[in-house]
Amino acid sequence: MTDFRADELAEAAGISVALLRSYQSKGLLPPPRHLGRTALYGDHHLERLRHIADLKQRGHSLRSIVEQLDPGSPLRTGSTSERLRLRDVAERSGVPIEMLRSWEASGLLAPRGGPDGPTYDENDVRIVRAILLLIGTGLPFEQFLDVAETQLAATGELAAGAVRLFDDHVVGRLRGGDDPSVRAEALELMAEAIGELVSYVVSRRVLEVGTAAVAELAKRATA
Repeated sequence: MTDFRADELAEAAGISVALLRSYQSKGLLPPPRHLGRTALYGDHHLERLRHIADLKQRGHSLRSIVEQLDPGSPLRTGSTSERLRLRDVAERSGVPIEMLRSWEASGLLAPRGGPDGPTYDENDVRIVRAILLLIGTGLPFEQFLDVAETQLAATGELAAGAVRLFDDHVVGRLRGGDDPSVRAEALELMAEAIGELVSYVVSRRVLEVGTAAVAELAKRATA
């Protein structure tokens, strides 16, 4: 059994230490063992990283890889992540394909582009189900889209600004930054982090505004 420090493992796997840490934080790697204050990784960690690299080369997103790999179990090399067409999303969600197309036109659905046309995955199916949940609460969805229009339009500006910063400040620091696959991997990490940040900020803000409104109603009721 080989022992690797974090920098040695990253070098053996052909990735950066920062990316290794990111994989570990996402649950893609089992925790290392510790010898004093030194974290030591083994051959199974290197095998896991190579398997992750193989999955990414086959077009799997980090999110789908996280869902496939259980750090406490052996590698499931036979696992696959589906690339879906819009008709597949319609079948799995029960939403007519025409309605999905309208949601896509409004920016709620954002498929990945590819040589064979747009593709979707389980994340898109989950988003469609979330939309159905909103509609099921009685929310007038068309009016909600009007309210959200500014926010949806702003995502384009956010994306463009983030990519500019990525090009100006991140690409030059990437090991192997001239390799398109290395850039794509780093860009996907950034996109997922920004997505989580935006989701967090929006959900917290909605709760904050809603809680204040409920408190105001209660105050008026007791006045």
